[in-house]
Amino acid sequence: MRRYRNALDGIPPYHPVSLRNREGEGKRDTPQAENGAKIHFATLGVLVSVKETMFTTYAMTLPTKKWTEETRERAIGVISQWHQQWFPADRLPVNIRVRIRHSQDDEVFRLEVQNTHPKTGGTQAIIATLTPYKGQLVFDLRVKFAPGKNSIIPHRRAELPPKPVRALVAEMTKLLEVYDAERRISPVIRQVSSALEGEALAADFINALARRLPILVETIVNKSVESSHTGPLLEDLIGIAHIAHITSTEAVDSFNAYCTTKVLDKNYVTILWPHPVQPFTFHTVTPNREQIENPILEAAALQPEIPTQAPPRFATSRPVQPATSKPTPVATQAATDLSPVIEQLKRTIDEHQLHIEQLDDALEEAEAERDEFAELLEEKEVEAEELSTEVALLRGRLAELTILTVDLDAELARARPDRVLRTVLDAVNRARTECKHLEFLPTALTTANELQGPNPRQVLQDLKALDNAVANWRRDVFPIAGLQSYLRDSAGLDFAPRISEDTHHRYGEWYSALHKNQQIHIGAHLRRGKNRTLIRIYMHIDTSEKTIVIAKIVRHGPDGTS
Repeated sequence: MRRYRNALDGIPPYHPVSLRNREGEGKRDTPQAENGAKIHFATLGVLVSVKETMFTTYAMTLPTKKWTEETRERAIGVISQWHQQWFPADRLPVNIRVRIRHSQDDEVFRLEVQNTHPKTGGTQAIIATLTPYKGQLVFDLRVKFAPGKNSIIPHRRAELPPKPVRALVAEMTKLLEVYDAERRISPVIRQVSSALEGEALAADFINALARRLPILVETIVNKSVESSHTGPLLEDLIGIAHIAHITSTEAVDSFNAYCTTKVLDKNYVTILWPHPVQPFTFHTVTPNREQIENPILEAAALQPEIPTQAPPRFATSRPVQPATSKPTPVATQAATDLSPVIEQLKRTIDEHQLHIEQLDDALEEAEAERDEFAELLEEKEVEAEELSTEVALLRGRLAELTILTVDLDAELARARPDRVLRTVLDAVNRARTECKHLEFLPTALTTANELQGPNPRQVLQDLKALDNAVANWRRDVFPIAGLQSYLRDSAGLDFAPRISEDTHHRYGEWYSALHKNQQIHIGAHLRRGKNRTLIRIYMHIDTSEKTIVIAKIVRHGPDGTS
């Protein structure tokens, strides 16, 4: 079976191809036709053997959790329409081949376009794959290249894909609802104009650990999108990077204040790579298009391909052997004309055989590496058992401390019944008395009364820390833009300044409350605990009165993720 590992989608590698059409049979082909036949066979060799030697020059992957079978069929329709627009079957040149994997009993859809250069023999392949993977519908689009000769000919390892590829990416981002750390991947430039929006961008940079795409940031104060360095790159970078434009100095200062260090410069373009890679700034006021795009294109090309299952096996039959007959003059002439091509095919077969042997050697090396990983896995399993034992000991100590805490609570209850916090509502009522810089809505009491499980002392501790932060805010210890940084770094609170745009769109009514006869937004919140101890304290930050209004104390918002 190893002999056919290089076959494309399960098709045997030496599939016969006709050298001429039926029209003009018995006549010698023109030089142009013969050259076309050679290209045809060369392309066939590419389809068979080049696949393993190709390197990726562009890759883009869109995984979506929100899909149905209808979504999959619509996506296949978009790809098929794109195929007919750019590579129509009735107008394909001889050096371009299109392969499609698509059947009712196959969950994988794949379209592959291979273009062989007639002079250099180099091959470019555009591969579009649509497949379910780990509960998601994944659209993977990549461009690959393989040199056709032994000549040393330059070719970049990563490059901007052809216009048809960029057009397909734009269409698929419109169709598939794909989010990257709660931010929709779409052909839209993010506008950052206020201090709060600057903090939100910084939060996406620091706190969004699940973010997989880089953010390309440019300050365009008193500039238009058209005159910016990054605005014209939107079409090129869809699906592999976000683009954000900061339109005010306040937003830049707020971003850097949140990061507690100067990350952005008002004069330069910066790439905010996903965690844990540090950001990169182009220290030139006039970076060109390639300078900005190349690092992102090179990083995107390194994305691994989504594994797909083999296509279903179809029944095959042996070709019928024709009866032996005396060769006709026409057949004799055809054999004479085709002899050079046949010899070339024999040499190609030998080269393929050598390549297969090389792949066998590579397989043996891979199997050796697999054995090494198996040994490493055994070592890690032993370490896991040791850690499990340690966890069991710690759980025992925790149980002892829990019993001690219960005893201390009982003693405190006997000595000072008024100081015992038995419920979250007790903690909130205590905070209403002791926290002079906070305001509490009636909904804060009603929601707190429904909570069972969270530690009341921790709730009171967080509210007191929040009250102390407001007191320092009023004393101008820090500006409003530094509130989030103070709560995180000085107060030790897990503070989120807002909810996601999608959550606000879906549940906007829940995240609003009535205060002093006005509707207020209560998206800002403190986070504490997990599972049974999970708790969220939703609030409104009143910048005019320099106070914080506590609105709801619940396990989580209606989306279940905030």
